Amino acid sequence: MEEHEVDRSNALSKAIKSLKVHLTSSQKKKMIGLSILIFISAILDVFGLASILPLVKLATEPGLILKNKILFSIYNAGHFTNEKNFLLFTIISVFLFFLFKTLFGLFVNYLQTKFSTEVAYGITKRQFEKYFGLNYYQFSNIKSSSIIHHVINNPISYITWVVLPLIMLLSEIIIVLLIVGGIAIYDFKLFVFISIIIGPATWLIYRLLKNKSSHIGLEMNKIFPQSMGTLNQTVLGYVDIKLANKEEFYKNKFLRLQKSYHALNMKSYLHNLIPMRANEMVALSGVILIFIYAIFLTDNTASAVVMISLFAAAAYRLMPSLNRIISSMVYIQKNLGALENLNLYQDTINKSEVNQEEIKFSESINLENIFFKFPNQTNNILNDVSLSIKKGEKIGIIGSSGSGKTTLINILLKFHNDFKGAIRIDNTVLNDEHLKSWRKLIGYVKQDIFLMDASILDNITFNDSNPDQERLKSAVEQSSLTSFINSLPEGLNTKIGERGSSLSGGQKQRLSIARSLYRNAEILIFDEATSALDNQTEQEVSDAIDQLSNTQKTIIIIAHRLTTLKNCDRIYELKEGKIVAVHQYADLIKNII
Repeated sequence: MEEHEVDRSNALSKAIKSLKVHLTSSQKKKMIGLSILIFISAILDVFGLASILPLVKLATEPGLILKNKILFSIYNAGHFTNEKNFLLFTIISVFLFFLFKTLFGLFVNYLQTKFSTEVAYGITKRQFEKYFGLNYYQFSNIKSSSIIHHVINNPISYITWVVLPLIMLLSEIIIVLLIVGGIAIYDFKLFVFISIIIGPATWLIYRLLKNKSSHIGLEMNKIFPQSMGTLNQTVLGYVDIKLANKEEFYKNKFLRLQKSYHALNMKSYLHNLIPMRANEMVALSGVILIFIYAIFLTDNTASAVVMISLFAAAAYRLMPSLNRIISSMVYIQKNLGALENLNLYQDTINKSEVNQEEIKFSESINLENIFFKFPNQTNNILNDVSLSIKKGEKIGIIGSSGSGKTTLINILLKFHNDFKGAIRIDNTVLNDEHLKSWRKLIGYVKQDIFLMDASILDNITFNDSNPDQERLKSAVEQSSLTSFINSLPEGLNTKIGERGSSLSGGQKQRLSIARSLYRNAEILIFDEATSALDNQTEQEVSDAIDQLSNTQKTIIIIAHRLTTLKNCDRIYELKEGKIVAVHQYADLIKNII
């Protein structure tokens, strides 16, 4: 799913179509308004270029003021006494016009930036919602580095290298068409000359860069998540990597990917410089050809000077525009991968959210004839599983690895929806409309606990800005954390480090229990919560769990170590996806002995 080939054809049309998908109706209206301002800015640029002509004419043709009716009218209206003063007035007027044109252009650029920021934020928000809208199976089958890349980097790449280049492309095409059209009207010979010199050269430059840029973009899009994933594994696996003496392996793997990425980045940078350099040579070639024409093919030197001046003025404005047009098209071609990534899982965005309803748990949980298999697999993980749990009971689940224990819990948590059978809470069938209400009732303590690089308080309350002090105190006491927290100088405000690095295994587990209790969870699920702990720490966590037996909490414990299950009302044994026995703890221990 992550590795996908990008169709490199019709890059521009794909980029334009993407705007329809990724822009809101309000943003589309803003883009139309922005396009109108870009058009006005383009017209001002053309007038700026046209204003150079009177200066050239006045400087090269003495007495032109008297011959030209428009210039003569302005001359008389301004009460000028000589041509030098009029020329100075013209120079100042052109300068002021260029100043206004520049300020207006900067204003349009500001609006472009503001618009792009708004669109980038909107796409980032949708990317986040899209990936967290995936079902558990889809989400767990995507690399975390890819999700991070698609949520953070792709919107930036899309805006910077697709949307902005599209706006730039629109602006510069309008400018080029207006300039070339104006030249065609004023001097058709110059228009033909520019078309012959600049047109084919621009097309050739783009054709040479197009496929290379697309390949570079595709490779960068593949390598970056791999590099990020390798670094993430290296950071998380610090202890194991040190003990196994594998630092060189991971370092070399990461640096190899980074070297490839930086090499591609430099190639991309070089390709972006080529249009500017190449077009400079094209413009110089045009000037040389006019000189050759003036020296060998005509005796009208003044006409050649005017033509050179006009060509230089046109090239001065056309060349940057053509550079930007080529660069914009190359950027879009290079970043088709980002565009394709944004289009992944689009169906999850368009799904309408189910209206949520409250669900009450006051009597029992019943799993009825549950069958489940993962997508693209033929064998069931669970086969006709039925069990009943009364409110306030403490239930154990045992079985070898792969027997379906965690899958059963994920179905109860509604992380897997495509199962056969039913889950009844009291007499209500659990459906998607109960999802939020149902999960509020559940506290889930896993072997691998999610802990934030924050304080104990924030980890228990999950960043509650106004924590309930009574509930917090009760949660700390019931999870047997009181003495530990009281021993800390900063108490609840103590920072625990990344992934709880300053805590022991048992403290992490009890912190997770406190989090569930603070949420007022009525059902507590312990999934192999003590399997990675030593005997002493396991006993501490087990004691904390046992204390909860005196409450009205419903407790479900998945465990390998039977001692964790000693206070359970019943213990279900799973084997190959089926419940093969229901035990009492005492009988289970006797059978093992």
